[in-house]
Parts: sequence; C-alpha cells; structure tokens
Amino acid sequence: MIRVLSLLVLPVSLVKADLEFGRPFGSHMVLPMDRAVPVFGKASPRAEITVEFAGHREKATADAGGLWRVVLPAMPAAGDGRVLKARSGESSADLEDVLVGEVWLCAGQSNMDFPLGRAVGGRAEAEAASGFPAIRLMNLSGTHTAARRYQEDEIGRMDPARFFEGSWHAASADSAAAFSAVGWWAGKVIHRKTGVPVGLIDCSVGGSGAEAWLPRETLKSRADYAELLDPGWMKSPRVSAWARNRAAMNLDGRGADHPFRPGFLFDAGVRDWRGFPLSGVLWYQGETNAEINDDEWNERLITDLVTGWRKELEQPELPFLMVQLPRIGGNDPLRQWWPRFREVQSRAAAKLNGVDLIVTRDLGWDSPDVHQPDKRPVGERLGEAALRFRKDVR
Repeated sequence: MIRVLSLLVLPVSLVKADLEFGRPFGSHMVLPMDRAVPVFGKASPRAEITVEFAGHREKATADAGGLWRVVLPAMPAAGDGRVLKARSGESSADLEDVLVGEVWLCAGQSNMDFPLGRAVGGRAEAEAASGFPAIRLMNLSGTHTAARRYQEDEIGRMDPARFFEGSWHAASADSAAAFSAVGWWAGKVIHRKTGVPVGLIDCSVGGSGAEAWLPRETLKSRADYAELLDPGWMKSPRVSAWARNRAAMNLDGRGADHPFRPGFLFDAGVRDWRGFPLSGVLWYQGETNAEINDDEWNERLITDLVTGWRKELEQPELPFLMVQLPRIGGNDPLRQWWPRFREVQSRAAAKLNGVDLIVTRDLGWDSPDVHQPDKRPVGERLGEAALRFRKDVR
C-alpha cells in the first residue's frame, strides 16, 4: 500500500511501509515526456533513496520529515510499460506498467464529472476503451454533494487530505465508463492524433464554485477575498446561494469542513501535483458562479484561478483549456446570467496567455437541465484545442 504526501492512500506493492511514493505516482501511470520529471515520496527521516526507471538511476536523501525527491531526466514518449523502482535499505516500492507521454488534469464541476457510461454513445465507447491501452485514467472521486445530510463516514472525509480517493488504471470498459466523458473524448483525440500515451486525471466535484478551487495563497493575497477565508463563508454573498444552501444541507449544523469552502478543492485535488510537469488543464466549470450577477468579480475569479494554479503548481506557462457555458433552455432564474458569464469567460481567456476558450454555445439544448448528455463534441473540441499547444501536430 502507498500513502501519498497528503496522507491519502493509493495501492502499490511495498515490502515495508516506510518507503512511499507521492500522490501522482502509481502502477499504470503515465510519466510526462520531454521534460525533467520530479519523483517524490516519503521514507524514514534521513534515509538514502535510489530511484530507477528506463535505465536512469537517481539518488536522494530524505529530509528530517522523511520527504524525498529525485529528478528523472527528460525522456521521449514510450508506450511499453516499465517499472519505476524506489529502494531504501531493505525497503522497496515498485510501480508496474509505467508509460511516458502527456498528462492532462481534468477539473471543474458536474459537467466535467459526468461519466462516460451515462453520456450519449458512452456505453459503446467504454466497451471499446480497452482498444486504447496507452490511455491511462486516474479517477479521483470525492464525497458527492447530493441534496441530503452527510452520513458520519462522509463527514469523516471532509478534510482535504482524505477527500479524494482513486488510483491509476489502464483504459478498460469499467475504468472508462466511470471516468469523465469530456475528459475521455479529449484524451482520445490527443492520443489518436499524436500517437503518444495519454494520462488523464479527473478531480471534478459537482456544484463546486471557482472559489473552492482557488489556492489559499491566492485567497490571502486580496483584501476582498477575506470574507471567503472567514469561518462564516457560508453566509457570504460572494458564494452562490445554491452552493451555500447545499453545503448547509450536507453538514446539517455540524462543524465540519465542506468541499465548497473556498480553497478546499485546490488543497484536496490539485496541490499534490505541484512540480509535476502537466501537459495542461482541461477546465469545465462556471454554472455555479454564473448565478452571481457580478461580471467583474467573476472575471477576477477566473483570472486568479489560472494565475494561482500556475504559480502554485510551478508551471508559469501551464496551458489552460476552458469550456464556455453552452446554451440552455427553460426559465430558471438561476440561469439568467449565463449569456453574460459566457462573455466574462471570453474576456478572461483573451487577456491570459496560454488560455484557450472552447466555444460550446451551439452545443446546448432546450432543457433546463445543466447536464447536456452529449459530451463527445465538447470533449473532442477540447482535444483539438490541446493539439494547438503542440508544435509537432498540425
């Protein structure tokens, strides 16, 4: 068993429990190609660590807290599964079937989380997924924010260190069906056009506002974010009334944390990838924030999210592909500001380098349900946009 740096647990074969890989690493994963790759984890304090992969051997000494880190040199794409080994004295940890290619992080709210198995054409797509063995999936699942009171075991997961669970898997009917439909179809386009292995990580949470995905460092950097850091954040009009009411329903007066709290989801699902050279971010979010009629505020949230992630993940030019909210039917007053929010998304994307806005207004539908089930066009547009960041694919 392997524990990540944030104390989340992922499976891996260990001879002893005092040598562990960090959150991004696991059997069946994809390591980033063409860039130096930090590999990190935890061991006994001051232990000597040796890491081996693809003929490379790197050594490090764990610090006083047991944290260790080595850097593997840049490697070309490789679709043959190899073993990533860590050794420390008599302790060892081996990760099997590791590929080298592109790695994309998928995040946002329920339209990104919407599983392939529920999408139009998704069942047949999932059944064929094993035909793409070089696509690897890490589905990080958090506690659902359904309209009900949390059970006690769910309350126990209301901590960024324990909220998400999941591990790497090769594409199969089961792993693909449970994975983000948008993420799957985007990754499939990237893989088929480039021929390189593609790793996809999904850590989306239904109903989550952008403020929940902001780094704490970003929240602390602006005076007008102070009320979001306040313990009374569930009373702040800067958080949508829907999100505040849902969090109150889930907690039901208990003094636990909640995934909608500003900063929670960055800590829970994103921070552990710091230093790991991602190919980019696939972002589908905004339905919750569009309920707030404040264009300047919403544009700031989007801008600060992109710049905050880039800073905290140590990738100042991290590509960020953002899905524009589609057309929607019905007369629900919660949706009345969607046209203006689409304009906010467009302005934010236009002023930020390395950000591509995926236009989807033509892909909407007449239902008031925000979950349009035909995810393939959205995913394929994301995949095509991702290719524009590559110089070797036209």
